[in-house]
Amino acid sequence: MPGANRSIVKIESVAFGGQGVGRIDGLAVFVPFTAPADLAEIEIVDRRKKFARGRLLAILEPSPVRTDPLCRYYGRCGGCCYQHIDYAGQLALKKKQVADAFSRIGKISAPPVRDMIGSPECYRYRGKALLHAQKTAGGFHLGFMDITGGRLVDIERCEIVHETINDQIRRQRSLPLAPAAPGDVVFWSDDSGGLADAVVRTVRGRDFLVPRAGFFQANLSLTDRMVEEVCALLAGKKAGTLVDACCGSGLFSVFLAPYAERIIGVEISEKSVKFARRNAEKHGIGHAEFVRGDVEEVLGEMAKRKETVDVLLLDPPRTGVSGMGLAAAADLKTTDIIYVSCNPATQARDVLRLAAYGYRLESLCPLDMFPQTEHIETIAFLRRG
Repeated sequence: MPGANRSIVKIESVAFGGQGVGRIDGLAVFVPFTAPADLAEIEIVDRRKKFARGRLLAILEPSPVRTDPLCRYYGRCGGCCYQHIDYAGQLALKKKQVADAFSRIGKISAPPVRDMIGSPECYRYRGKALLHAQKTAGGFHLGFMDITGGRLVDIERCEIVHETINDQIRRQRSLPLAPAAPGDVVFWSDDSGGLADAVVRTVRGRDFLVPRAGFFQANLSLTDRMVEEVCALLAGKKAGTLVDACCGSGLFSVFLAPYAERIIGVEISEKSVKFARRNAEKHGIGHAEFVRGDVEEVLGEMAKRKETVDVLLLDPPRTGVSGMGLAAAADLKTTDIIYVSCNPATQARDVLRLAAYGYRLESLCPLDMFPQTEHIETIAFLRRG
């Protein structure tokens, strides 16, 4: 029989973030590395007034969606949390997590969530990896932080990155000396090393220069589809002015160019703005301009000048958009907002804020840009009026 801190629990669902949820005497218990319908023996490691946290000891009856992880470091490395769930199961639970976020946080009773668009590759899909280097008495460790976030897991390969990145990891590990300094080491797939400050990424047959230390969509097999889904929202339309906020190196600006008479890209990174201009020129986009600045400030200044923006594309970091930024978007009399996010929780919060300005959520398109992990990419389309 289980001891004082041990219990048997049926896992009912998986919360956003990757932890299974069960109940013991009515108290919600969060247990990592469990799957819906698992019957598990757990140890309670933290008990609070409204919830508890548990550690998985044994699976007594496995869930129908449970499968064997591919990675040898799974359960220690903090990079993945769903390798024990088959891919169809991952897609189903992620769709539910998006719906739950928009119902609970966004206050929408029946969120218009489409089925998850799965990744053609659920392993070896990442085109960029950021590893941590740490000096040791015997040399150095290279890897990812563990599930506690407090220790480095030394790895020889990662199963979700493109194999050319694993080749680079092996070469890095074979060097007699550690990296020049402890810290982060960035690897890009298919990186010939020909450019000192940039890499080339190809989307829908078009090449884009991206700063080596900058951001670009990581999923090599699904970015084309994501761009197609964004463009489909404007099919048959021709906007006057379209603002691409947090535009990075101009990915969306280039592909949305046929749908607007004027494109304005806004980006805080000076180097990304430089590459966005080069990418637009390379692809013959003559009606796009790129502005370096904080999105909130740039939109605010445009609103003060009483400019009108027909379409606003938002692709912010995980923290979402500030209240002032959303207010500026409303002041610009923007008709349509396309909101691309990798965090459904902050996106749902912002959609709720936009509702106060008269915007209605028309559709939610979730894409699994990050298989095996808790992350979800979602394209929201909002219309005013």
